[in-house]
Amino acid sequence: MKKGLLTLTIIALSSITLLSQNEIDALRFSQDAALGTARFTAMSGAFGSLGGEFSALSLNPAGIGMYQFSEFSFTPSFNLNSTTSYYGSKENDFKSGLKIGNIGVVFSSPMENSEWKRINFAIGWNQLANYNSNMRIQGENNTSSLADNILAISQGNSIDELNTFYSAPAFWTDLIDLSDNSVDTTTNWYAHDNGNYISNVKGNSSKNQAKSINSSGGKNEFIFSIGSSFNEQLYLGATIGIPTLDYYEKSTYSETNFEDTINGLQEFVLQEELNVYGAGLNLKIGAILRVSEKLKLGAALHTPTAYSIEETYSTSLTTYFIEESFTEHSNSNYFEYDLITPWKAILSASSLLSNNILLSADYEIVDYAFSNMKSSQYTFTDENNIIQELYTKTSNIRLGAEINFKPFIIRSGYSKYGSAFANKDYSKENYSFGLGINNGGYYLDISYVLSQGNSEQLMYSEDYIDPISIVNTNHNLVFTIGFRY
Repeated sequence: MKKGLLTLTIIALSSITLLSQNEIDALRFSQDAALGTARFTAMSGAFGSLGGEFSALSLNPAGIGMYQFSEFSFTPSFNLNSTTSYYGSKENDFKSGLKIGNIGVVFSSPMENSEWKRINFAIGWNQLANYNSNMRIQGENNTSSLADNILAISQGNSIDELNTFYSAPAFWTDLIDLSDNSVDTTTNWYAHDNGNYISNVKGNSSKNQAKSINSSGGKNEFIFSIGSSFNEQLYLGATIGIPTLDYYEKSTYSETNFEDTINGLQEFVLQEELNVYGAGLNLKIGAILRVSEKLKLGAALHTPTAYSIEETYSTSLTTYFIEESFTEHSNSNYFEYDLITPWKAILSASSLLSNNILLSADYEIVDYAFSNMKSSQYTFTDENNIIQELYTKTSNIRLGAEINFKPFIIRSGYSKYGSAFANKDYSKENYSFGLGINNGGYYLDISYVLSQGNSEQLMYSEDYIDPISIVNTNHNLVFTIGFRY
């Protein structure tokens, strides 16, 4: 086996080491969820025209103008995410964890003898996305192998030109080999290093393929808000948002139980590891108009978020033969890039019925094709073209209801987030319920949110295998305690 023949310093090619930054990252970091306080989540985030709610400052900052007292709120939450894959066999996996949904302070400053009734300020942070997830896929395949994919991207490259993440580890662990690997005894190097390779896996024979993906992290937004009330009829506000990203993913792919292989290969395992950190900046402006005591209308506009992102990516490949095994690790690649997310526009309305029933609705427009990636190290031309072709403008709908039986409150909500894909319906639905107690000086709220949606996962290139269907189900239990003073 070549593992013991010699060692090699592999040259990293810049066009290959960018495999982890693509249109998937652009979509993942552009999408938000209705997370935050228990009251906000119980009504599925339909707060664009309601106000007086800290999490809504990341939605329509005009709501800060409705605060007549200073307030502190704190929200822990428990999340359970489950995934179901369908690839020959049905596989289930889940992941749970605790998060902080919100923590914030609002300062209300009344203004005497003025049509502008108060100037309010707020500082704190809201949770915008939760990336905790475990996924497992498993099934039989007799038409292709990941080794076929690696072989195709290796052909035509000499050994020292093989990319560091897939081809080079595959060569040095004997997953692929030169078609003629005889050695020149004079140079102690391969005599036919001509870019002509073969695979030790027969792709058209039966084999078991499995992939597990474990991810964690989230997106949170530090906010600084200011707003006011004009004669308790018009409320205006603005929020400077500083969102932060923290995403970790470890993927393990394996092929076993080969019907037929070359040189006694029994199994191979590819692991990929990705760490992403980032921070951004955006501006949100909004207005709420009190048309009457029973009706309010709201509008908000969010600028794109400009993210600065850094990440590290690495792989390792292990092959198991009858009498020996080999492992190769790639270098850890560090990369920096910028991401611009879409604009967002929101129109809202709410109505009070019978003095104790509150109904609210939000309509939101987002154009995911607007997203753009750039870097001084790489042009992202192909990736940005794919973003424009693959994604589209979509709309999100949020509906909420609240019934007040002082001091007890019952809440419910529904939301549907449209598919970001131009030709595939991967919309997501949320169903939410909640209870609260509000005695004026303090309040306690609890909510439960059920989220359901479909997605896809690739085992490897679509040139060799169809995407795998995934069903995502998320359970979120949220608690909020707040004090007014």
